[in-house]
Amino acid sequence: MESAVIQRQYDDVIASQYDQDPQNTTGKSLDRALSHLEAEGLFSSILPAMRVLDIGMGTGMFLQKLRSRSERPIEPWGIDISRRMADIAHQKLPDLVSAIDDGANLDDHFSGERFDLVATHFVTGFVPIEHIAPRIFSRLHAGGVWSFVGGTSSGYAELQRRARHPLLRLLFGGSTPDLQGMVCPKSEHDVVTVLEKNHFEVLMSETFEPELSFPDFEAFMEYGYHGGWLTPFIEELGLHRTKRWQQAILNRIVFPVVDHHSIVMAVARRRE
Repeated sequence: MESAVIQRQYDDVIASQYDQDPQNTTGKSLDRALSHLEAEGLFSSILPAMRVLDIGMGTGMFLQKLRSRSERPIEPWGIDISRRMADIAHQKLPDLVSAIDDGANLDDHFSGERFDLVATHFVTGFVPIEHIAPRIFSRLHAGGVWSFVGGTSSGYAELQRRARHPLLRLLFGGSTPDLQGMVCPKSEHDVVTVLEKNHFEVLMSETFEPELSFPDFEAFMEYGYHGGWLTPFIEELGLHRTKRWQQAILNRIVFPVVDHHSIVMAVARRRE
C-alpha cells in the first residue's frame, strides 16, 4: 500500500479518534507488552535513564504508558507517518524527539543514535518484519531490547468468513475481502524465526487473542474504520460510503458478530 494513502487515512480518519480505543484492544495489548518488559527488569529504578525509540508511535500511547509505569526515567523518541498523530503525541510528551516518515525509512533518521528499547506496535501490517528487524538491531545498544506487538492473518476469522457472503459481493462490486496484504506476519512462529535469524535472543513470545464484539455495522465501523484496525480494507471495499439501505442489509446478514483478533507479542534482546 502506498505511503501517501496510509498517511491520509491516519491524518484524516483515524488520528482524532484513535485514543478512544474502541473495545480497548490497543490499551490491553500495550499494557500486556509493558508487563512483559517489567518482568524482564527493564523498569528498575537502579538503572540509568532509558532511551526509547517507538517506530509507529502514533499518538504516543505506549510512550505515555511506559513513562507512568517505569521507575527509571524515560527519554522518548519516535517516528510516525502521520503529522496529526505526532502532534497529539507531542502534547502528551513535550520532550519527545520525533520524525514524520514511514517507519520503513528508519535509516534516514536519528543517525548515530542508539537506544535501550525499540518498540514496534502494530506497524508490521505496513512495514514487513523482515525489513525492519536488521534496522532495529543496528539501533539498539548491545543488550538492548525490542518490544514487538503485531497482528497476524489469523485475526478476524469470523468477519472474513461472513464477508465472503455472495450477496455482499453483489453489493460491493464483486470484491473479495483479503486481509493478507495488510497483516504481517502469519504466526508467532514466523515472528520468532525472523527475530532469531537477525541475531536476537527471544526472551518471551505469546499469541494474544482478545475477543471482539460487533452488535451492528456502526460498532464495526467505529472499531475497524475510525479505530484504524481495518481502515485500508474498508476503503477498498467502499464500506465507508454505504447507504442506509445497505447498512440495513449488513445488519441482517452479517451482524451481530463475535470475533477475535490474533496478536503476536515478543520481547527480544540484541545479543551482546
